[in-house]
Amino acid sequence: MKTTTTEIKAALDELPGLPAWVSGWQVETGIDVSDEPAVWVWALLEDEEVDFAARSRLREAVRDCVHRTAGDAVWAYVRFRGASEMVQTA
Repeated sequence: MKTTTTEIKAALDELPGLPAWVSGWQVETGIDVSDEPAVWVWALLEDEEVDFAARSRLREAVRDCVHRTAGDAVWAYVRFRGASEMVQTA
């Protein structure tokens, strides 16, 4: 895969109508267990009480964005990480 994590994060930041409860992205690229190119995206959430339907809409928007940016052959694994799960670094 030629697309970098920086390019994917930039494309995600440009999603129209991005909910206020998304504070950022954690993105990794690599090869998944099927030996195929993949992107792992964690949406970093300020509000951990987001309903299922809202998360589902965001998951689909993220997958569409990854496919537009990195290509349809790349699988996008989308997960959510709440503020309480984020590790603070010094």
